[in-house]
Amino acid sequence: MKKNNQGKTVRHVITWGIITLAAYLLVFLNEHTVTSYFSRGGGLAAAGVIITAITFSIIHGSFANYLLEMFDIKPLKKGVH
Repeated sequence: MKKNNQGKTVRHVITWGIITLAAYLLVFLNEHTVTSYFSRGGGLAAAGVIITAITFSIIHGSFANYLLEMFDIKPLKKGVH
């Protein structure tokens, strides 16, 4: 990784790490509220579950992406062993 991008990547890792931690804490510290709302049934509760899953996917995926980038881990190219 280039030196000038390393600082930016580390800032992204820290930022997305904090956002990820906050999101998980928000859900787990309010598990009874989340469970009671999502288990009501109906279209609004179902939409809430889907929106929450997509949100967590984006947040956690962004953190994981920058973390792997920080350690310069890249996927293998097809056909290369």
